Formats: sequence, C-alpha cells, structure tokens
Amino acid sequence: IMVSTQKHSDSPVGAGPWRVWQERTDAETTGSWVATHVLVQAAQESAVPDLSSREMKLRQTVAGMLFGALLLAMLMLSLLKSTDVQIRSYAYKLVSSWIAFLIAFLLMQGTWDILTQQILPAPPPRGFGFEFPLKPGIKIVLSFVLFSLCQIFLNFFGWKCQWRVARLMVLKTLGACITGVWGICTFSIIMHEAVFEASIQFEGPLMSRAHTRNLTCFGVVLFAWCTFAVYRWASKGARKEMFGKPPLWPWGAPLKPLSDERPAERSCMSFGSGAFVALAGPKGPVFPDWGILVDEAEDEGAIVVMGFLTSQAIMFCRTGEMPVLRGHFTHADDDRAIPFFAGTMTALIALFAVILYVRSLRGDPGRSGKICQRATAMSLAWMLYRAIVWNTRAAFTENAPLALVIGALAITMMFCIIIVVMDRCLDILLNRSNSPFKHLSARMETDTPLSEKAMRAVNSCFGLIMALGWWRNMEVSVQTVVASQQFLASHEVMSQCFLCALLAVALVFPWRRVILPKSEMKSPVFAEEIKFELIRLTDADNFMP
Repeated sequence: IMVSTQKHSDSPVGAGPWRVWQERTDAETTGSWVATHVLVQAAQESAVPDLSSREMKLRQTVAGMLFGALLLAMLMLSLLKSTDVQIRSYAYKLVSSWIAFLIAFLLMQGTWDILTQQILPAPPPRGFGFEFPLKPGIKIVLSFVLFSLCQIFLNFFGWKCQWRVARLMVLKTLGACITGVWGICTFSIIMHEAVFEASIQFEGPLMSRAHTRNLTCFGVVLFAWCTFAVYRWASKGARKEMFGKPPLWPWGAPLKPLSDERPAERSCMSFGSGAFVALAGPKGPVFPDWGILVDEAEDEGAIVVMGFLTSQAIMFCRTGEMPVLRGHFTHADDDRAIPFFAGTMTALIALFAVILYVRSLRGDPGRSGKICQRATAMSLAWMLYRAIVWNTRAAFTENAPLALVIGALAITMMFCIIIVVMDRCLDILLNRSNSPFKHLSARMETDTPLSEKAMRAVNSCFGLIMALGWWRNMEVSVQTVVASQQFLASHEVMSQCFLCALLAVALVFPWRRVILPKSEMKSPVFAEEIKFELIRLTDADNFMP
C-alpha cells in the first residue's frame, strides 16, 4: 500500500483540508483514490474549533431554549385543540393563568428594580439618596406600601369599571395575580427578617434556636392571614362609604342590550358585549355585582400568598433554606430530600382530597372551604416546583441557565400530563351512576360542579408555577440582551425595566382578546366549537385538488 498526502480538489467532500489517501492494489479498485476519512492534525484544528467553556454553555442554553420552545408550542397546541371538551377548557384556563401570572411577574420585576436600584439609592434630586444596597426595613416598608396599593386599586378599578364585564374579568384575573405577586414579595421579606433577625430575641432555655425559628415561620403565616382578614374588612367598609354611589366618569359607559334581531355571539372579539347580553334580564340590563368579583380577586391573591408562605415554612423546617422567588439554592443534596418531597406532597394530596370530600358532603360550605382547598393546592404546587427545580439544578450544576430551561420545560410537561390524567380519572369516577364519588359532581348555585371548581383551582396553581419557571428564563434573557448591547448596558437598570414592561404589554393584548374570553367559556360552547371543527376537518379530508 502506497500512502501519499496531497490536496485533492476532486474529493467527494470538496476541496479544503489536507487528507490522507490510500491507493489500493486490489483488482477492482486499482488506480482509484479512496478517502479513509482520517484527518491530519491541521485539518482537525480547522474543522473543529476550540470552544471555550463559556461559549459551549451558551450554545447548550440556546439549543435547550430552541428545542424547549418547539416542544412547548406543540404541547400547548395539542391541548388547546383537543377534541375532549374538558381538556380544552382546562387548557385554556391553564394558559390564561400562566400568562396572567407571567405578566404580573414581569411588572413586579421592572417596578421593584427601578425603585430599589435607581430611584431610592440615587442621590438627590434624581432620587432619595438611601444607602445601596437598601436596608431590610426600607424594603419591608416599600413592598408593604405597594401591596396595600394593589388592594386599594382592586376596589377603585372595580368601582370605575362596574358596567363593563370584560374589564371586570380582567381585573379579577390579572388584578389577583398582581396582588398575589406583591404579597409574596412583601411577606417573604418579612419572614426572612423575622426568622433570621427577630427570632433571636426569643431564644432561651425552653426553646432552642431551631424551635424558635420554626415557630416564627408559622407565626408569619398567621400574621399574613390576619393581614388579609383586616384588608377584607376594610374593603367591605370602603364599598359602603366611598364606593356606594356610581362614579360620575366611569371607565366605560353602561351598554344597552342588543335587540333580539341581533343575537350576540360569545366570541373572542365580542367578549364584553356577549357577556353583557347574557346578563340582560326581561326588565332591562342586569349589571354584575362588581364587589363579588373584587372579593374573588382578593381571595385569589390571599390564596397565592398563603400557599407560598406555607411551603416556605415547611421547607425551612426541613432544610433550613428560605429561597425567595429570585433567590438561589445553597442546600446540600442528601438522600433524605426525595423522601421528604414525596411524603409532603402525598400528605398535601390527601388533605386536598379530604377537603374536597367534606365540601361535597356539606354542599360547598362557602368561602372558608374554598380558601382552604385552594391554599392546599397552591402549597402542593409550590412543593412540586421546589422538587423539580432542586433536581434540575443538581443535575446541571455547571450550567445554571440551562438548568432553568430544563426545569421550566419539565414543569410544563409534568403539569400538562397531570391535567390529562386527572381529567381521565374524573371521567371514570364521576360518569358512573353507581360510583361512590358521584356526589362530588353535585350542582351548586352557579350550576358548576364542585369537581369542576377543584380542577379550576388546580389549573390556577399550575399556571402560577409555570409562569414562575418561565419568568426566571425571561429574566436571564433580559439580562443577557442588556449586557450584550453597549448602549443598553450603559443604562442597565432602565433598560431591564423597559424590556420587562415591553414584554408585559406584548402579552397583555393577545391574552385579553383571545385567551381570557376562551378561559371563561362554559363546556357547551367548547362542545359546539369542537363539533364545528370536526366538520371542517371532514371536509378537508374529502377535498381533492
């Protein structure tokens, strides 16, 4: 065998690198040049670039985001266009809650950053001149003021928009999300300072440091519950004293019901008018009680905060960690973490089932039962989120951004699978006349099954956790974009706040016009929609070009 090295321009792979060729003496291949695909060292260096560790991590993260976005789009499309009525209804409710919480997180991030990093620490006259970083007391006062403003604006906007059903539904959904997010921000700071600073004063011979801190955690949970109770009492009084009369300049004049010759269709673009006509009575239009919708928004915000604080207290008692929304985990992995998560989630699932069973026996006891049930579901969702995030961070310790992508994608896929499995279980348990669980589907005053209400509570909880997982990825993306542009990097805080606000505005309009109306529709509407789509698909199958 004669081996020669030459630059062969007629190579099957094209001219370029130096390759090693072999001339074979076999009778069938005599005189031919056959590539052995063995590159010399110079060719290896030119074909395979020497990537740094940072560049490789960046490429892995981009690849994870690309494949994750594609898989997420296909997964959401399959659920939103499912031929099962209940799954389609649950999917729209899940996506609506997901986008609403994502908007709330983005608004919270932009507002908090510009206040704590720009306005308060900046020297006068551009700011207040506080020492940076801000002290915990200033953060507590600032966050509590913003949280209180959210509670006040719920009543104010509800009073101003009381004649527009569509705007009231936006207030009930998005207002509850914003209130809950600011409540989490407020009480997480209070819990951190109370546990690690104030609890030291109660240590003594009867109570060790660990016991004192654990009791302080649950004391903050009780304090948050009392705070929401006081706000509810103040909200009821304000509606009688300040918002008892209609506004002189309402945001949206009262609509007139459409005539019988123009029946309204409950579509995405006629969401407000369609809902209004549905409320029109024989003696004229019947406007919804805006106070009830505000109460629901306040309850939803309280449920979000109570579920978060309860999970925080449980996590601290077990691990000594108190991770906030944007905090990093510093725990040490051990063999007891998985049994702890599994046991805690099993106990919360059992508690959720017991509360649902008791509510069904007593005919839905009302607000207290609803809050307990949904707070339990929210605590379960938070524990599931912690378990997934901890494991993904442990598996991808060398690439934290990629761990965020994998974690968010795993959360989304798991929640979608859980929704489908729960729907199948409800179909089996509730559709049989001899089922021992048939009373769970008893009709309430609102003509909504109790099992349906439970599924809506679960969808809202899952939407919050999905929004939190993807918000962390968007936060990292915003920081990357700002750092990569010289002009934006020179105004880092303002640029990040502007991008967060821009993303929130970009999400609001499609959510308001398409997702929110569909999430409020009832099952018969989805049944008609699916029937129409199947007819169109049949016509498409029979179409011959």
